[in-house]
Amino acid sequence: MRKWNIWTLQRSHGSSHRAPSGFGITWQTVEGGIALRMILITVSPVRMWKAMLQTDLNTGRQRRIQRSTKTERSCSCFIVAPVFWNAVDLNRPYQLITLNERTPEYQTVTSYVKNDGLLGRSILSIFRIQNLDLWELFCRKEQQLMRIHGVKDIQEKRLFHGTKITNVDSICKYNFDLRLAERGVYGKGIYFAKYASFADKYSMCSMDPLPVDGGNKHNRPTKIMFLARVIVGKSTVGQANFLKPDHESLINTHDSCVNDINNPNIFVIFDPNQIYPEYLIHYK
Repeated sequence: MRKWNIWTLQRSHGSSHRAPSGFGITWQTVEGGIALRMILITVSPVRMWKAMLQTDLNTGRQRRIQRSTKTERSCSCFIVAPVFWNAVDLNRPYQLITLNERTPEYQTVTSYVKNDGLLGRSILSIFRIQNLDLWELFCRKEQQLMRIHGVKDIQEKRLFHGTKITNVDSICKYNFDLRLAERGVYGKGIYFAKYASFADKYSMCSMDPLPVDGGNKHNRPTKIMFLARVIVGKSTVGQANFLKPDHESLINTHDSCVNDINNPNIFVIFDPNQIYPEYLIHYK
C-alpha cells in the first residue's frame, strides 16, 4: 500500500494551510485578485516539487516566487479551486480535463486504480473533474463535521463507484443524487467500494459517448467509474432499512455505514456533500 505524504507551506507574513491528502498536494490563497499557488505531488519515496507561482486572476499573468520551508498543521480544506486544476472556466458548471499520460498526476491515479484498486483492465483515459460548486460544498461539509465532532481532522478516503456512461454528465454537474439511490444491504444511500475491481461489477459496457469533446473515440464498448474523495468520518455497520447512519435517531454520531467495522470495503454515504467526484476513469 502506497503511503501518501501530507505537507504544508506557510506564508512568511501569516497563516498556513495544510494541503489535502492525496494525489495533488496544493496550496492557494487569494488576496485582492492575486493568488499564491503551489503544487506538490508525492509518490513515496520520490517527492516532486513544481514551482510556486503568483497569479493575477484578472490578467492570468504569473511569476515565480520563492517558497518558504516552514511547516505547520492547520485547516485541511480551503474553499478555492485546487491549484492543480487548470484552465478553470467559471462560466461552465463543470469541466472534464483529460490528463496527459506523461504527468505524475496521471501515473499516480493509474497506479492507485490498478495496484490499490486491483483493476486488471486497460485504462483508455483519465479525466479530472473540475466543479467549483461541488468542491465548495464538499469543503464546507468537512469543516461542519469537524466542528460538530469537535475534531481537527476527519477521515477521508478515495473510493470507487461504477455506473453507466449516461450518468456521467449528471454526476459531474450535480453530484450523486441520493433521491435516486435504491435500498441496498447496508441502507438507502450512495455506495462506494474500496476496490476498483468490485466497483467494476456495477459499471456497464456501452457505446455511448462521454460528455467531452470528441466523445468516445474508441468505437468499441467501454466502461467508466468514478474515483471520488469521500468523507467517511466515523462509521457504523449498516442495515437494509437505514436511511442514515444513525437510523431513527436525532443525534448523529456516525457519518457513514460500512459492511464490516473492522475491515470495511463497502461504504455507504447518505449526504452527497460528503462526496467530491474527483476523477473519471474510462477503460476497456
